[in-house]
Amino acid sequence: KQNCYYITFTYSNWTDDRPRFIVNMTFSNQSGITSLTVINEEIASPVARLLILQHSPKVKPRTIYNASTKLCELQALFNSVPLFKPAKDNMLKQSNYSLSCPLLKGTYVMNNMRVSPRNPLLTLLYQPKHTFSVKGGVYEELSRGRTKPLSLYFMTGKVVKKSCGAND
Repeated sequence: KQNCYYITFTYSNWTDDRPRFIVNMTFSNQSGITSLTVINEEIASPVARLLILQHSPKVKPRTIYNASTKLCELQALFNSVPLFKPAKDNMLKQSNYSLSCPLLKGTYVMNNMRVSPRNPLLTLLYQPKHTFSVKGGVYEELSRGRTKPLSLYFMTGKVVKKSCGAND
């Protein structure tokens, strides 16, 4: 029988730059993420950062992915990395999120976004007794290369391997 991989979140935290940029997230125990983001002012030059680390008890963390790019270039970047393309496609399918520059004023909703238990990224992250962390955010690019955080997030978890069920 084929194996499937599931995320279990052990910690999550995020901050936002209220009232300009408001993010509310909820995490389900079935690896789902729901979020409501309200942008009250256009962000001329949004930048996304993402760092995924794998942690083991006796070894320094291993970097799985580390990127910083303009939000409008993020889709092309994820499309160029086969491990991330399915998760990006899934996120865009289950939300009205925008990956545009500028990031327009509005309300963006993502409903119960889940990573497929057959996603190759989870296979890569799975190691018995290992955990992972995801740190990132959306920033506003200011003059002279400076950035201002709009929303920062940090999550930890583990990947659990199980036999695939009929619904996987």
